[in-house]
Amino acid sequence: MELIYNDGYCPECLLHDKEVELLLNKDDFWECPKSNLQLAVLGSDAVTLKFRGTGKFKEESVFGTQNINGAALAHARGANYYTDIAIFSSLDEFRNYLTNEVEPPLGLTLENLAYAYSSFKNGNPLARESSEMSYKRQSRHFKIDFENPSIIKKLEKRDLDEGMSDYNSYTQLYRLLLSLFEKYHKADISWLPEMGMSLNQAALCNKHLHSLPEPVTYINDPEFLRSRLLTFIVDLIEIVYHGKKVDLPGSKPDLAFEEPSPYKSATTLTLQDILDFKSDLFRNSKVKMVRHKDSRREYRDLIKDKSKLLEYQREQSKEVFKDCDFIISFMGQEGTKSLLFGIFKVNGVEKRETSFYYDLEQVDGFEYLVDRVVVDWGDNAIAWHQWYHKQPKEVVQILPQGFLGSFPGLLNFVLDFDDLQKLTQNPEANQDWKSHLSAVNGIYLVLDSQTGNQYVGSACGTEGIWQRWCEYTHNSHGGNKKLIELCATPGYGRNFRFSVLQPLPANLSKKEVVAIEYLYMKKLGTRAYGLN
Repeated sequence: MELIYNDGYCPECLLHDKEVELLLNKDDFWECPKSNLQLAVLGSDAVTLKFRGTGKFKEESVFGTQNINGAALAHARGANYYTDIAIFSSLDEFRNYLTNEVEPPLGLTLENLAYAYSSFKNGNPLARESSEMSYKRQSRHFKIDFENPSIIKKLEKRDLDEGMSDYNSYTQLYRLLLSLFEKYHKADISWLPEMGMSLNQAALCNKHLHSLPEPVTYINDPEFLRSRLLTFIVDLIEIVYHGKKVDLPGSKPDLAFEEPSPYKSATTLTLQDILDFKSDLFRNSKVKMVRHKDSRREYRDLIKDKSKLLEYQREQSKEVFKDCDFIISFMGQEGTKSLLFGIFKVNGVEKRETSFYYDLEQVDGFEYLVDRVVVDWGDNAIAWHQWYHKQPKEVVQILPQGFLGSFPGLLNFVLDFDDLQKLTQNPEANQDWKSHLSAVNGIYLVLDSQTGNQYVGSACGTEGIWQRWCEYTHNSHGGNKKLIELCATPGYGRNFRFSVLQPLPANLSKKEVVAIEYLYMKKLGTRAYGLN
């Protein structure tokens, strides 16, 4: 057994033939001013700590060489470094301990704070303890804890003091910051900046990722992308935690790297911004935008039966798409809002007796924007077809993936099976639906749209109607006997439609809920003639 003795020098630096004296820090540990390795000297033992120091030493320097004389180098076997310790038996054992157990020697910088937190949250689970120690050390030094939500109240006060709208608030920038740590770990710049962002969020994305002279839009090198994302994260940390003002260029760079359009505002995110930095497909093409007005108001109705709308779009009484290479289609919503319906290549036109029939082919690669991007068509809403390069369209909303539309009220909707499945698979995008359906018990109806037969059911679980309906999306039948028989035919469950007959307060007993359920069965005759 080869014991290692310490005389006040950093044992880690000695491995590299460098003599660096240990200093006593404010936590009464002996710390290396270069590597921040810490020793707790307990009698004749010098215990190597897993967590490194932060360079905060006693005001009057106390040197280890004057106070440590031949202490045996050791390490803690468990959480208690005072009592449960083991002496290192060789230099190799000490080296392995430094490599595998001690927090990595990162300098105290905001970049390393961000790196440590990203590793802690998204890195290798086997190295979680080490990365957590590294993050906590950086966190203590900068007094920044990304896990502590109390910063939100401070940001809300700052928003109020500075007159920031909800759309451009510092609170929104904090949420963007938290989302970037996983993107940094994965070197992923997708969905930046088209994630339903505020103007400040989008402009900061453009500043750090898509602006000249080094836009990263078409770069795939992970390390290069991480370096730009890290700079972005540090900028947000300084804005959110240090009170730095949002620093944006005097004018927003054009994402297609062409001369800016005179119609564009420096603070407006447009449809052209989003499409042109993701693709150069439209740069030198003739492109029209078209807006189809639909009398149906519900979002989930608008995005159904697309084949009918596409067929309607193909046949025109006039040559409205003459000489067009592409058309970008929208469905009109309330006011001048318009929802992106699809992007189509014009392959040709057939002249018919009373109309022009266009051969339209859907363009792949933009699926992540379809049914999500909402633009303001502008004052000239009566002009249903407009040139893409002449009429910038402000993006007023980007709906979350899986969004089903605003919650209309417990008694004001009917969901088909596909809608219900979409709803339960995307709860974050449909929080208002989930919160309302989880808050109440109730009596519900399942309609077989193929036969007209009905099933009356009740929900009285901890998450009310939401919990019960989730069961249907897993197996189509919810465990009901007659529905199980129907669902023996593959895909039959897609005939089912769901609605609420009567919401009930959560404090009713199961017996009371079932009694009301049986009353509805009698009213609707579902036991004699239906599916109960």
